[in-house]
Amino acid sequence: MRYQDQERLSHLIAQTTTDAFVAIDPDNCIIYWNRGAERLFGWSAQEILGESLNIIVPEIHRANHSKAVRRLSSGGQSRLLGQMTNVTALCRDGRTVDVELSLTHWDDPATGEIAGFAAIMRDAGARLRLEAERDAYQKKLEDQFAAIEATSDGVAITDAEGFFVYLNHAHCTMFGYDDVSALIGQHWSVLYKSDEAKRLEEVAIPSVFETGSWRGEACGLRRDGSVIEQDVALAQSPGGGLVCTTRDIEVLKRAMRDRIRARERLLLVERKEMIGRAVSGMAHDLANFIAVISASATTLRVKSQPCPREIERIEGAARQASKMLESALAADPAEPKIHALDAKSALETVIELTAFTLKASHSIALEARDDRIVLQAAETDFLRVMMNLCSNARDALPVDGPGSIKVILEKLEPARKLSNPLIGAKPQVPSALITVTDTGCGIQHDDFARIFEPFHTTKSYGTGLGLAVVSKVITEAGGSIHIKSGSNGTAFQLAWPLARCSFGHKDGEDVGPEYKLLGARVLIVDDNPLLLDLIASEVGKTGAEVAAVSSPLDALGELQADPSGWDAIILDYDMPEMNGAQLAARIRADLPHLPIILCSALYEIEIDVDAALFDARVIKSAISRSLNQTLRRVLSSSKVEMA
Repeated sequence: MRYQDQERLSHLIAQTTTDAFVAIDPDNCIIYWNRGAERLFGWSAQEILGESLNIIVPEIHRANHSKAVRRLSSGGQSRLLGQMTNVTALCRDGRTVDVELSLTHWDDPATGEIAGFAAIMRDAGARLRLEAERDAYQKKLEDQFAAIEATSDGVAITDAEGFFVYLNHAHCTMFGYDDVSALIGQHWSVLYKSDEAKRLEEVAIPSVFETGSWRGEACGLRRDGSVIEQDVALAQSPGGGLVCTTRDIEVLKRAMRDRIRARERLLLVERKEMIGRAVSGMAHDLANFIAVISASATTLRVKSQPCPREIERIEGAARQASKMLESALAADPAEPKIHALDAKSALETVIELTAFTLKASHSIALEARDDRIVLQAAETDFLRVMMNLCSNARDALPVDGPGSIKVILEKLEPARKLSNPLIGAKPQVPSALITVTDTGCGIQHDDFARIFEPFHTTKSYGTGLGLAVVSKVITEAGGSIHIKSGSNGTAFQLAWPLARCSFGHKDGEDVGPEYKLLGARVLIVDDNPLLLDLIASEVGKTGAEVAAVSSPLDALGELQADPSGWDAIILDYDMPEMNGAQLAARIRADLPHLPIILCSALYEIEIDVDAALFDARVIKSAISRSLNQTLRRVLSSSKVEMA
């Protein structure tokens, strides 16, 4: 290559490089200034050629720079020649810039002396900034990678063909793998059953390539073959593969189900409380009416000999209604008293009570295939269960037209096959089988699984608690419920354990003798005129002198007028002006030895009061059976009695 061509090529390279290329003569004058120098320092070649290089040397370094140029020009040595070093340069706008400098020189071919110096310079700050950005980006990637590895979510990346190129530890352990290498290079479909993989290929992956992402639930396959419920998010990677983020939602779903059940239980409690508040507002008056019915029926029975069956039925119904009301409203009910129960006798009561509610075209009958069946049961619970089932059977009968209900009582033979129980398990002990069948409309398939849920009802009335109560009682009794239903009616079959002991004779109703209390003076306080008259009439049978007042203040007036003239006081609890406990406290303050009997309609939910206020308590529904006996005991003993 000719010298002129070499010179032209060198000039072309110098002009096209992005670095600054500057040349000076031995006198420190600028003889070459390329475009890179123009961009870096701000002066054009036309402006700066012929100027001293000191123009770009900061003032503080100019003296040393000039000495170095003279020394090099005279053949001296410099550590800068042939080395890359960092120096500070001055720009046209007055700012300084750190530059990387590579310095060399060339000689005059004729004399062999130094003809000039050339330097290549680049902005060191830009390089440092790029390096800082690179380091920051590298640190960011490392942090992201550490976060991906630390997260409990699974993260995986595939290539364009769907083979894993990266998986974090969480993704592997989620599917039961300890080593990432076991999955690298495998197709993502190995983590799913064939039908689930097909669904993802047909639904999820096309959505990713159409919209850029997809999210949904999937069922993965662990290494041991078990299924894992996942929340999956898919996105497209820059390389055309998939980025998958997945989370095990099995625990989350379980927690959600637990929260839903807890919320349902809370709603159930709230609804029970709401119903309880509504019912308790009527409970006192309802209990009073039951007491009047019961006492009046007992009075009629005494006057009517022989006693008509209808009066006995009224007494029995009132007695059972009172027990059910007490049990339903008890704030903290005790365990029900379980004893040997004559099943046939109890069912006869249920049949009679249900029969009075049937239409003329409907009928109910009891078929007792064994008269000696004795159950291990609380009477109130058993009657409640059977009344619920018979009432439901009645409501299922045709509105217009004939219909029938049959209750069958028999022993459950061990070998007898029953349908799968909906509630409980078929008892492994000797049991009775009670079947309630109807010729009604049957149970709809959609309602079949929910009939025992609290508050679920297909009727336009009622609370929906009936069968929930049945379920609870049967489960606690150790029995089971079996159901058959179709267009021709429904059959409820109850397997109920038999009593462990033989059945004794049934408790009789002991009214007791008419105790004569001639000469005794008894004050009665009750704001209900019917009850006041009933109690006064009952106590009057003993021959005692009775005074009846409807106001607690009137009672206090009577006691103050003649403090020593009274032998006992019988008072209600729920009264205006003051309740029974408050009235008893007032009386105790002035007449501490006067016997006080609390006669309450709601004996079982008696308010938390000092037991010392009362010498005895009597429930109003038991007035005919217990009041006069209790009064005699109180008058003959100083001990507190409970009737």
